[in-house]
Parts: sequence; C-alpha cells; structure tokens
Amino acid sequence: MGPLSTIFRSKLFVTGLVFLFIALVLSAVSVFCYRTVHYSSSGTLGTGQHVLGDEAFEGYEVTNRTLVLSSENASFSLLWGNYTSHNLSGRITLHPSGRPVINVYRGELNYTYEVTARRYPYVDLSIPALIFAITGTIFAWVGLERLLRR
Repeated sequence: MGPLSTIFRSKLFVTGLVFLFIALVLSAVSVFCYRTVHYSSSGTLGTGQHVLGDEAFEGYEVTNRTLVLSSENASFSLLWGNYTSHNLSGRITLHPSGRPVINVYRGELNYTYEVTARRYPYVDLSIPALIFAITGTIFAWVGLERLLRR
C-alpha cells in the first residue's frame, strides 16, 4: 500500500470518516449537554397516605433527594425501599432512594422535600448518532477494502 495520502483519496473512506465524526459529535452532545433541575415541595401532612414528589420528575436522573420531617408528636410510617415506622417529636433529615410514601397515623407532620436531578434534553440524538456510526464504519471499511484491492 502507498503512502497515507493514498488512503484519503478514496471518497468512500473519507465519507465514512466524516460520518464517524458526525456520530461522535452527536453522541457527545446527547451525553454532555444536560441541565440540572430542582423540585421542591413543603407543607403539612394530616392523617392518611401521602405520596411526595412529582411523577413526571422521576424520569430524570436523580442525583440528590432530601426529606426533612418535623412534628411535635406524630406517628407515621415511611415507605421507600424498606418499611420504617417512627414516632417523631422533633426533626429528622432523610435521604430516600425513591419517591417516599408516608402514612400518617396520628398527629400532623411538617415536611420539606427537595430533589435535584439531571435532565438530558438531547438524548434523542443518540439514535441518529448510532445510525451515522454504523453507516460510517461500513463506508470506511468498504473504501479501505477497495483501496487494498488495487
């Protein structure tokens, strides 16, 4: 095979490299361009079952959850992962791994629930990036094969 400049004379090979570069740019944009979004709610929970948070917000990549509960004398159970039951006089700070479900049996429970998450608005660009990567690999491979046959 001749010098390196001979490889880049193949239009099919160069087209394949361009497609691979486009795939690289699209995939980088889909992964590295994100926004940090916050959700916060607070209030007082009375007797009954309460699901905290926003279901639409749960589709994002959650990086931090903080649940602060306070009461003078409340009896409640907290469901997330493991079932926990508490009698609370004072204040506690928890970091649940999922949306908390609180059953208040007696008293009132003050809460502050804050969630921080990453939202990837350009994640759909990964599909064209895959198509460009596969097409570019095929073009580059066929172009290189044609050069080697000469």
